[in-house]
Amino acid sequence: MARSLLNSRSLYHRAAFAALCIMISSGPASAKATYTTFGDGRVQGINATDAVTGWAGGANSFVRTADGTDTTFTVQGAKTTMALSINDGNAVAGYYEDNAGVNHGFVRAADGTIATFDGPKATGTIAYAINNKGDITGSYVDSIGNGDGFVRTARGKLKTFSPPGSRQTIASSINDKGAVTGDYIDGSGDHGFVRAPDGTITTIEVPGAVMTVATRINAKGTIAGWYADSDGVMHGFVRTSDGTITSFDDPGCDQIVPTGINSKGVVTGFCLTSQPQGHDYGFIVRSNGKFQSFQVPGGGTRTMPMGINDPGVIAGNYGGGGFLRFP
Repeated sequence: MARSLLNSRSLYHRAAFAALCIMISSGPASAKATYTTFGDGRVQGINATDAVTGWAGGANSFVRTADGTDTTFTVQGAKTTMALSINDGNAVAGYYEDNAGVNHGFVRAADGTIATFDGPKATGTIAYAINNKGDITGSYVDSIGNGDGFVRTARGKLKTFSPPGSRQTIASSINDKGAVTGDYIDGSGDHGFVRAPDGTITTIEVPGAVMTVATRINAKGTIAGWYADSDGVMHGFVRTSDGTITSFDDPGCDQIVPTGINSKGVVTGFCLTSQPQGHDYGFIVRSNGKFQSFQVPGGGTRTMPMGINDPGVIAGNYGGGGFLRFP
């Protein structure tokens, strides 16, 4: 179950497109929820004002604001531009692939100005997330395949880090305080971590897990992620800032992949099952542990949430493009 650091479209696509299958296994979503759908490509992130960003296809990424205005952009010289995260100021972070097949990080300001960057002596760099201060976290690899995480400040200063013994570090999320979460691979497997703003790194291990992956951290330091058991089944978990871990599951789900958590502790993500094939369903887990599944109405059998903001609006993808789900 080991994962390659920099050779896919996004952190979550590595898990999502490995098995595009799902079944619904809990009660239907609230009838009060409403949806807006749109034809953009693969949504990757949402901010507090319901603006979303993602991959538009080919060399282009996009930003779609709440009023439906859609702006595509391309990093100069890119074969592929992949936007992965958007902050409340509409600054976007992600990566682009050049014509030689090498990935580089980028940040796009709200006015459209784009800056590119790389890790030190990197042969591949991905910027996974940007916070509201403009700080970016991500990962890079060197010429021998070792990978470290980094934090790049809004002023462009880049600091690298890696948990002790790590061969590959995937830094996937950063909150406004500068705390970073993600996972790392060492000789014994894959482990989650949280890096405090002062640089202190704490390993996250769900009891009984053979693999632990932290995916998102909210403003309060609560982390959402998934872990695999000895049978290879993936389950969700939430870890509060005091280290308390609570797992969650849904009968019938073989794979649960959390992709977002807001400041209220509401988690979203998608559920995958081996049968029937060709079905993806989204889920919401509230702070009281209640699990609720949902599907974009009339949108076919593929619903894949990719993020949730503090008001509870969920953004993601379905068979016809992107969607916003309003609570």
